[in-house]
Amino acid sequence: MKKIGLLFIIICLIIPYAGYSQNDISVSHYVYNEVSFNPAAIGTSSNINVTAIARQQWIGFSGAPSTQFINGSTYVEKLFGGVGVSLINDKVGYEKTINFKAMYSYPVELQTGMALYLGLGVGFVNKSTDGSKLEVDDKSDPYAFGHKTSNLRPDFNFGAELNTSDYAIGVASTHLDRGVKGSTLTKNPRHYYLYGKYKFDVNDEFVLVPYLLLKSTFYRTQLDINALVYYNKMLWGGLSYRTGSSIVFLLGYQINKEWKVGYSYDYTIGKLKTYAGGSHELMVATSFGGFNKTRVTPKTPRLFE
Repeated sequence: MKKIGLLFIIICLIIPYAGYSQNDISVSHYVYNEVSFNPAAIGTSSNINVTAIARQQWIGFSGAPSTQFINGSTYVEKLFGGVGVSLINDKVGYEKTINFKAMYSYPVELQTGMALYLGLGVGFVNKSTDGSKLEVDDKSDPYAFGHKTSNLRPDFNFGAELNTSDYAIGVASTHLDRGVKGSTLTKNPRHYYLYGKYKFDVNDEFVLVPYLLLKSTFYRTQLDINALVYYNKMLWGGLSYRTGSSIVFLLGYQINKEWKVGYSYDYTIGKLKTYAGGSHELMVATSFGGFNKTRVTPKTPRLFE
């Protein structure tokens, strides 16, 4: 009961602050994609885990966001933790962003079956804009430009995750080196994340996993409310509500022990509903034998690992 109570406390804390979206990428398969914003979410299994996600947002909207994401991670015994890399390619209109990170996650065993993971991500963000394709009414405007620009800057992320085989609670922050006042068109402001999920074993066949994700820059905040139902650890489906943005339908299939695929469709709501169609997203994930052949079971299990 304490675990369930903790999840409800999180709900009560974050619902009053739900608002609008911000400018870090948002994907609907965040249940399998926490490493995009929290390096502590790297697994500690002996396998090499790879996830790829492709998202096309707002079908029918000219210049709509298009995002591709890939990450890979594994546990390295000599480093006493998990290591991984992630690469995000995001295009919106004439602007393109590439974000690369190398990550490390250190597990601290608090008690049997419970661990606190501390993670750090270090990399870079490259933003480029093709100003030659922009049309401006006043070319003398000092803020107008008609050439291509590119800006490369270092990027730092930090996160923590409390994890068991039944539930997980995480906090993270991206772009640590700059706040809202220091952000520009080429420098995203610091983002904060808070999430929690719990696994309910309904019976021998069905598992229910509610999931809450809060994303904020303090000047804009968004809440995702999600619930997934798993059947025989092979099929899953679910619904998400993203405040002020969309209602999301998710489907997935575990092909075999190594491979799984997922698809989601975002039904656009709010002001954009009149101008844009929904969003499509495809996920492919695999897990295969890694470097730790003698390491059978991690001492600090994670949800669904």
